[in-house]
Amino acid sequence: MLIGVVNLPIVHYSVEWWNTLHQGSTNMQQSIAPAMRAPLRLAIIGYLLLFITLALMRMRNLILLMEKRRPWVSELILKRGRR
Repeated sequence: MLIGVVNLPIVHYSVEWWNTLHQGSTNMQQSIAPAMRAPLRLAIIGYLLLFITLALMRMRNLILLMEKRRPWVSELILKRGRR
Protein backbone atom coordinates (compact mmCIF):
# COMPACT_ATOMS: atom_id res chain seq x y z
CA MET A 1 0.00 0.00 0.00
CA LEU A 2 2.86 2.35 0.78
CA ILE A 3 4.27 1.85 -2.71
CA GLY A 4 0.89 2.74 -4.20
CA VAL A 5 0.71 5.96 -2.17
CA VAL A 6 4.20 6.95 -3.30
CA ASN A 7 3.53 5.95 -6.91
CA LEU A 8 0.25 7.87 -7.21
CA PRO A 9 1.74 11.39 -7.55
CA ILE A 10 4.40 10.07 -9.92
CA VAL A 11 1.77 8.63 -12.24
CA HIS A 12 -0.36 11.76 -11.96
CA TYR A 13 2.42 14.23 -12.72
CA SER A 14 4.15 12.06 -15.34
CA VAL A 15 1.89 13.69 -17.94
CA GLU A 16 3.38 17.07 -17.04
CA TRP A 17 6.97 15.93 -16.55
CA TRP A 18 7.42 13.76 -19.63
CA ASN A 19 5.07 15.27 -22.17
CA THR A 20 7.05 13.72 -25.03
CA LEU A 21 5.88 10.27 -23.90
CA HIS A 22 2.29 11.18 -23.04
CA GLN A 23 -0.49 13.25 -24.47
CA GLY A 24 -1.04 16.48 -22.57
CA SER A 25 -3.71 16.43 -19.89
CA THR A 26 -7.20 17.41 -21.03
CA ASN A 27 -8.96 17.51 -17.66
CA MET A 28 -11.39 20.42 -17.42
CA GLN A 29 -9.83 22.06 -20.46
CA GLN A 30 -11.49 22.74 -23.78
CA SER A 31 -8.56 21.25 -25.71
CA ILE A 32 -10.59 18.22 -26.78
CA ALA A 33 -11.75 18.39 -30.38
CA PRO A 34 -15.39 19.48 -30.69
CA ALA A 35 -16.11 16.46 -32.89
CA MET A 36 -15.08 14.19 -30.00
CA ARG A 37 -16.98 15.98 -27.21
CA ALA A 38 -20.42 14.64 -28.13
CA PRO A 39 -19.33 10.96 -28.41
CA LEU A 40 -17.40 11.28 -25.14
CA ARG A 41 -20.41 12.69 -23.33
CA LEU A 42 -22.67 10.06 -24.88
CA ALA A 43 -20.33 7.28 -23.75
CA ILE A 44 -20.15 8.71 -20.21
CA ILE A 45 -23.95 8.97 -19.98
CA GLY A 46 -24.34 5.47 -21.45
CA TYR A 47 -21.98 3.90 -18.92
CA LEU A 48 -23.63 5.83 -16.10
CA LEU A 49 -27.07 4.55 -17.12
CA LEU A 50 -25.69 1.01 -17.47
CA PHE A 51 -24.18 1.20 -13.98
CA ILE A 52 -27.42 2.50 -12.46
CA THR A 53 -29.46 -0.20 -14.22
CA LEU A 54 -27.15 -3.00 -13.10
CA ALA A 55 -27.03 -1.67 -9.53
CA LEU A 56 -30.84 -1.54 -9.36
CA MET A 57 -31.11 -5.06 -10.77
CA ARG A 58 -28.62 -6.30 -8.17
CA MET A 59 -30.53 -4.59 -5.34
CA ARG A 60 -33.78 -6.15 -6.55
CA ASN A 61 -32.16 -9.60 -6.57
CA LEU A 62 -30.72 -9.11 -3.09
CA ILE A 63 -34.12 -8.08 -1.74
CA LEU A 64 -35.73 -11.14 -3.31
CA LEU A 65 -33.04 -13.40 -1.84
CA MET A 66 -33.45 -11.94 1.65
CA GLU A 67 -37.25 -12.07 1.52
CA LYS A 68 -37.63 -15.38 -0.34
CA ARG A 69 -39.72 -16.97 2.41
CA ARG A 70 -42.26 -14.13 2.49
CA PRO A 71 -45.68 -14.57 0.86
CA TRP A 72 -45.33 -11.56 -1.43
CA VAL A 73 -42.31 -13.15 -3.12
CA SER A 74 -44.25 -16.36 -3.80
CA GLU A 75 -47.11 -14.32 -5.28
CA LEU A 76 -44.67 -12.42 -7.47
CA ILE A 77 -43.17 -15.66 -8.76
CA LEU A 78 -46.61 -17.08 -9.53
CA LYS A 79 -47.63 -13.90 -11.39
CA ARG A 80 -44.49 -13.94 -13.51
CA GLY A 81 -44.94 -17.64 -14.27
CA ARG A 82 -48.38 -17.04 -15.79
CA ARG A 83 -47.10 -14.67 -18.46
